[in-house]
Amino acid sequence: MGIIHRIRAGISTWSKSSRIKPQRIIAAVCFACACALAVWMLTPDPGGTPIVVANRNLPPGSQLRTQDLTLVEYPARLVPDKAFTSVSDADHKRTSAGLSKGSPLTQSAVLDQQALPDGSTDLLMPVRLADDASAALLQPGQRIRLFSSLPDGGSDIVVKEVTIARLVDKGEGISAESGQLVSVILSSGDAARIAEFAGMPISFAILPD
Repeated sequence: MGIIHRIRAGISTWSKSSRIKPQRIIAAVCFACACALAVWMLTPDPGGTPIVVANRNLPPGSQLRTQDLTLVEYPARLVPDKAFTSVSDADHKRTSAGLSKGSPLTQSAVLDQQALPDGSTDLLMPVRLADDASAALLQPGQRIRLFSSLPDGGSDIVVKEVTIARLVDKGEGISAESGQLVSVILSSGDAARIAEFAGMPISFAILPD
């Protein structure tokens, strides 16, 4: 009887020690899930979309050349609206806002050449207006007069009349700076006049129709 009792006791002990605890199963499953998640996060997204980005820092009004631009694969979920997908489509266009290196090039970041009639000698130029709240009143096609404050006090008329071609969306490259950026139609002489006030706050008045 002593031998049989010892055999039964040994079998019972082996059975208990060979059982896998539920906690160990859960831990193993969690570890496997963590490994799978890490592999998924480190795997390149095969669904990338090629978009055009600036190959260097570009100031407002830059005429784009192919060497200024490059194609970069972007995750589909991060592609901006109306982004250029071909360098040739953006070649010779002018920027409506400054672009930092690596910034995506979108339709709102270039001047609309269709705003100028055929044969026109006028220019399109980006101008940053100081007052965001007042700029909300503006619409393409309106004529405005531009003013600037003088360092020693008072103000001066910068340009008597320009026509708004487009309001530039914020958040494109460095156009996210304070103040509303607009592209305006103006003569080459008026463009040179505005350039004299670079870096100074520009305000405006809407001219009557």
